[in-house]
Amino acid sequence: MENSTVAITPCRNYSLEEVRSAFTACLAPLGGLGAFVKPGMKVLIKPNLLTAALPEKAVTTHPLVIRVVAEAVRSAGGVVWIGDSPAAEVNEGVSVWDMSGVGEAVSASSARLLKFKGAYMRRTNGIEYYLARPVLDADLVINLPKMKTHTLTRFTGAVKNLLGTLPGGRKREIHVRAPGVTEFSRALVDILELVRPQLNIMDGVLGMEGNGPGTSGTPRAYNLLAASTDAVALDSVMAAAMGFHPGGVLHLAQAEERGLGNHHSDRIHIEGDRSILQLGKLDLPKARWFLDMPSWFTAPFQDKIKLEPRIDPAKCTACGTCAESCPTDVITVEQIAMFDLSKCIGCMCCVEVCPHGALIPKPNLLARLVGI
Repeated sequence: MENSTVAITPCRNYSLEEVRSAFTACLAPLGGLGAFVKPGMKVLIKPNLLTAALPEKAVTTHPLVIRVVAEAVRSAGGVVWIGDSPAAEVNEGVSVWDMSGVGEAVSASSARLLKFKGAYMRRTNGIEYYLARPVLDADLVINLPKMKTHTLTRFTGAVKNLLGTLPGGRKREIHVRAPGVTEFSRALVDILELVRPQLNIMDGVLGMEGNGPGTSGTPRAYNLLAASTDAVALDSVMAAAMGFHPGGVLHLAQAEERGLGNHHSDRIHIEGDRSILQLGKLDLPKARWFLDMPSWFTAPFQDKIKLEPRIDPAKCTACGTCAESCPTDVITVEQIAMFDLSKCIGCMCCVEVCPHGALIPKPNLLARLVGI
């Protein structure tokens, strides 16, 4: 691949003028939005709307970032679509669209809200994937990820955000089919190959550390926006800034091997003040060497050495969100959520979507005994 450019700019808060200014400055090295959006284009904006959470929780792409991008697309003459398929769409009666503020962003920008439902089947590497129809119907896909940690993949950004292009239960199928991080990472790269967003803009104003990407993680101000045409390069720069070593985020290394983006720094040009990337020491998910081993090696151990959800009964409200998200249906809800850990595949979907941070990923006994 040719070298990639990643543009970074400071953005200290979510005031409308600050975000507008930062957005304009961030896209300038890439030729501005006009280099991508032409009059009459159908433009899909794909934010990270993981679950119904307030913007200050840093779980979802901030509504002002979505609004500013949508307004800029409309000003450039594009037809604006905003769409996603949340892992958990409702939090105790309030939808992700309302709680995250995206509904207001849609109204303010005169965009069309598309809740991903129907799908087209596409095949790559002999595997079938079902992608939401607007993703393939759009002339341009603008990917708006959130800068966060992730208990399974360690980092979630532009590439991981594309999992949301699979509507509804199609995401659950991926977790069942690819339970280990090696296989799951490969699936993420397959989806990147099928979607190939033309522009990626990361919301790193308020991001996350710790046990992300849901409410079990800890919000942390990174005070930046970043953009690139290369989703892999964008993620690689931001993951490195957070403290991940090259190769430490497996799907990024796999994507470079497949020729889908640049992962190593010598192939990436950074535009902007690099001091913005000096984020200090962060609380990162611990490396799990066994998950990075080949699947033939880990397969006999995957049901013995893994992460498991642990519940804080004081925080659990028995809302059932975790049970709805579980791809293997191992959760039942009575007074609190109950888990059949003998059938758990360790995907941590329940941890991601729990609206109250009641679930924490913990290594099981065997993992602790061998020092993982």
